[in-house]
Amino acid sequence: MDRKPSISVIIPVYNRERFLAETIKSVLAQTLPPTEIIVVDDGSTDMTAQVVANLADIAHVPIRYAYQTNQGPAAARNTGLAIAKGDFIAFQDSDDCWTTEKMAVQLSLIQRYANSVAVVGYTQVICEPGTRNVSKKVTTRPGLILLLQASLFRRTLFDLIGGFEHELRIAEDISWFMRVLELPVEIVIHSDIVVAYRRHDDNLTGSLQNSQQQLIMALRHSLSRRRQSRNSPGQTATLIYVTANNGSNNVKGADSV
Repeated sequence: MDRKPSISVIIPVYNRERFLAETIKSVLAQTLPPTEIIVVDDGSTDMTAQVVANLADIAHVPIRYAYQTNQGPAAARNTGLAIAKGDFIAFQDSDDCWTTEKMAVQLSLIQRYANSVAVVGYTQVICEPGTRNVSKKVTTRPGLILLLQASLFRRTLFDLIGGFEHELRIAEDISWFMRVLELPVEIVIHSDIVVAYRRHDDNLTGSLQNSQQQLIMALRHSLSRRRQSRNSPGQTATLIYVTANNGSNNVKGADSV
């Protein structure tokens, strides 16, 4: 009999006691529960540890807690990867929520497309009341955003390209995705909404100037790698688009990037 695939969910957190319980509960509420949840506390000074302990006592899924001194989200995710035992890896941010079918839909798709290394679903942006300096456009209809928390990955992808760049405190996820897109791999894109991406004053990533500088750095790294790569343009990632319907989707098309 085939072994049931195992899924590890990694949640990096820093001072998010306000949202963390709701986030973890959205993982526990999955119609296809993960095998384990790993919460990596990146040096929190609030009640984060107690929130995790309270849920671990009653959860039907093992919740593992790891504490480290504050090193940033890239280092926290890498710590989670070092602990994780799953065949598949999912990330969740400590202030976002998954839709209940997220895991079931994405596991079905990544198994159906046997050559794919990742599945990415649609995101609905939710703006917390009273949030400042956020355009009203962020609450428009759901769409595709390259978010880790909107994705499911094969563990072998991290074995292939490694984890996240510790020196990047902002845009480390974008930089990592760029490295994936530079490879001759397949990525499935589907239009099911899988994550509510919460926007609030505390997550607006510092100053706009600093955010832009980090993004420019990530773009420069990507451009440098592409120039040095021996891959031809046709060997970069192929995106396979499927329509929504709880995983019973039809292929709409495929693009190389």
